[in-house]
Amino acid sequence: MTFINDNATIEITCPKCKAKFKKTIRELKGAVVKCSKCGLGFETSQFTKGLNKVDEDLKNFGRKLKGMKF
Repeated sequence: MTFINDNATIEITCPKCKAKFKKTIRELKGAVVKCSKCGLGFETSQFTKGLNKVDEDLKNFGRKLKGMKF
């Protein structure tokens, strides 16, 4: 089970030309994304690693909540 919505969009600002464009999380996972204006390529492996870490932390948090008594 994953907690992150792959259809959520993220606005990206190109560091070269400052153009803003949107991509879904699914499009950013493990890919090279290009700026829609100048074509600069973005390597997204660090982004994917970060998403995986957040997802794992959310799973662990959910497990802890299930074990708590209110």
